[in-house]
Amino acid sequence: MLSPPHAGEGTTVVRTTVASSWSWMRLDLIVRLVPLTIVPLVFSWLTGTPLTTFGLVATHALRDLLVAIPLGLAAFAVAASFAAYLARRNGRWFVPTKPDLLIQSAYYLVLNAPIEEWFFRGFLQGSLSRWWNAPALALLVTTAVFGAYHFLDRWGWRPVVGAAAAGLALGLVYLWQPAPPSLLAPVLVHAAITCGFLSLGPYLIYRWTPHPNPPPQGGREIS
Repeated sequence: MLSPPHAGEGTTVVRTTVASSWSWMRLDLIVRLVPLTIVPLVFSWLTGTPLTTFGLVATHALRDLLVAIPLGLAAFAVAASFAAYLARRNGRWFVPTKPDLLIQSAYYLVLNAPIEEWFFRGFLQGSLSRWWNAPALALLVTTAVFGAYHFLDRWGWRPVVGAAAAGLALGLVYLWQPAPPSLLAPVLVHAAITCGFLSLGPYLIYRWTPHPNPPPQGGREIS
């Protein structure tokens, strides 16, 4: 793992709180997660496509768990290291307080990861793969869309490249599994990546790092 950022090295540590996280979560729910949830449902209703086609199955759950656990742990470590690298470059390190850690992690696990995987892997990648009969091309297009979509949250190019790399890995996890494909493994790995990058990863690194002065509290920003 990369060495953690230190306040003494010119990095400002900002402790995010439940209030600051809720200020962006409530907008995020309405503007991003609700539309990502609704679009596949509307498509299914208009075309008669079964929802199971979008990965809502659990026919090989044990296999998916055995795949997701080691991949998730590895992805968590990579994401946490990448977050520390970006913090050193940007001079800002957003670390959740303990209550905010619980709120953010629950948000990423229960809402963000399942909904993004439902839309990008289950709906978009799966649909393109069936329409084009070209799974590899569908994977690449979905990865590009997934990476570019993070620009909407005003992320800088480095975290967007990281998001695209994560999207490629998640797309491969979804692609290389027995039929019918399930969202279970991609969702768990996705949640591990996001928690490693935004919540539990920074929190653990901060706990293990000397920090002589109490940091300010504030919101979240990725650049």
